[in-house]
Amino acid sequence: MAKFDSDFAIFGTFAADITADISIGEAVINYANEAGVELFGDFRGNTILEVIAEVSNTHAEAWELLQELSASGELSYEGTLGGKFVKYHSRVIDCRDDKSCGVDKFVQIGITDISEIVALKSQLYDTSEALKRAAKAADEDTGMHVARINQYSGLLAQLNQCEDKFIADIAQFAQLHDIGKIKVAETIRLPRKLTPDEIISMKKHTIYGGEMVAGLTGLEMAHNIALEHHERWDGSGYPSGKKQGDISLEARIVAIADVFDALVSSRPYKEAFSYDKTFDIMSVGDGRVMPGHFDPELLELFLEHYDQFVDLHKALKN
Repeated sequence: MAKFDSDFAIFGTFAADITADISIGEAVINYANEAGVELFGDFRGNTILEVIAEVSNTHAEAWELLQELSASGELSYEGTLGGKFVKYHSRVIDCRDDKSCGVDKFVQIGITDISEIVALKSQLYDTSEALKRAAKAADEDTGMHVARINQYSGLLAQLNQCEDKFIADIAQFAQLHDIGKIKVAETIRLPRKLTPDEIISMKKHTIYGGEMVAGLTGLEMAHNIALEHHERWDGSGYPSGKKQGDISLEARIVAIADVFDALVSSRPYKEAFSYDKTFDIMSVGDGRVMPGHFDPELLELFLEHYDQFVDLHKALKN
């Protein structure tokens, strides 16, 4: 069967013919490359549904995934196989115009070992959690604040239809936005209104935060968030006065999440604003917070789905 040039590929490749009298799930695998057999075992003789179930680990999920493959002709998901974390991808190939194919259609499957990637991701998330705990120790008043920022940021990224990896990462790394406060903890803890010089010192937490994670592989998003979350769309923010698209998307998202949570939460220097008052401030402005500070498209999404952010705050405010 000359359907692939993959005998020396470093990932597993399998295939199954689809004939007129069987469904995709019933198609039996009759091709496997050497790498696939060596890495994952020989699946020849198994049906497509059986392989999907093997990787997904549950027959219920396998049926749902099979329906997706049948409907769209393509399927990608992650699971486990032979004790390894793997990325599974399959697609239905229509080769009715290719007489050399021998069948009308076949299912092509690629399985890649992503165990090292999953392990690295786990390490990065563990690092993020450790840094979060350090920031919380420096500023106990904002301990729950950093946890809520993850939730708000993930939701806004989802509403913005960002890629799945971006959503997962921002929902983990948004909590590091104030990591630099570790270096200005004494100033933050002062039980009074800060002087102009102290405010300048406090604002440097963005620079310190960026420096703390700069150059660390896998923490590029955390770096952008820590450094840029106080930049403003109109250029009036700090530390660099960046504006509009010069500010990373992740920082523009966290900026909205950060201000919202600050407004609806009590602080030593202020009472919490009501949800209605906060909506008015973010949509109209009050002088200190203005709509022009935020990415207008993201702000519109936030305001359109405001109730969802309110629900998150209610659930996580204690």
